Amino acid sequence: MGNCGNVIGFFVMILMLSCNAKSDKLEKKTEEFNQKACYGIYCSEVNLNYPVFLSEPQTAAILNNSMERKMLSFLEPFEETRGVNIQEASQTFLDAYMGFMEDFESTQEWVINLDAKVSFENEKIISIVFETYSFTGGAHPNSFRQYLNFDKQRNIEIENDSLIIDKLMLLEMAETKFREIHQVEKDFPLIETDLFFLDSNQNFFLPTAIGYEIDSLVLFYNTYEIGPYVMGTTEIKIAKQNLQGVVNLNK
Repeated sequence: MGNCGNVIGFFVMILMLSCNAKSDKLEKKTEEFNQKACYGIYCSEVNLNYPVFLSEPQTAAILNNSMERKMLSFLEPFEETRGVNIQEASQTFLDAYMGFMEDFESTQEWVINLDAKVSFENEKIISIVFETYSFTGGAHPNSFRQYLNFDKQRNIEIENDSLIIDKLMLLEMAETKFREIHQVEKDFPLIETDLFFLDSNQNFFLPTAIGYEIDSLVLFYNTYEIGPYVMGTTEIKIAKQNLQGVVNLNK
């Protein structure tokens, strides 16, 4: 009976430890924001879907604030006219639509859709990917991706330069995959293809959108970043196991 009691006690202790163990992941909920304005039968709308972090109050507050700033930059690219919060920025966008419709006879319908989600998280960092779709007139709609990389231990955003240890090596790896995707031979100069936005003083470059997924580093070239609209986007994924000493995997 004594041995049985010891075994039961051992399992109870393990259960208690597992219940009290701190999760690597922040607790969160999904928030939706939808706002719409119509001029007659024609409408403009803003639709946002994004996580709001709840656990670790100081980390959550700073991370949520960083996310809101990122979303505001999508709603209003020009900082001097940017709203102080999502509600205000959305209203500014809708007011601009209503003003446009009053000034011009148009059948346009404007829209901004944004979807944000966690693409990677461990005990040290979290990567959040933002996917946006917008139409505000013109020949075609626009889609855009960006990442927010955040250090949960220091409670600061991680800039791309801080993620990279060996930029030349990362450039070489990225260019190899870029050539494979766009079927450009290894020794043929990219600039001579006349397909990409490179000039005589500019070599191949890394994109603005860089973030982590479960087992990969993602390099994402948005439309117009390195090529014309018809080329679309280019997504490069490099396995983390091949990036030791190239990017900071311990952030």
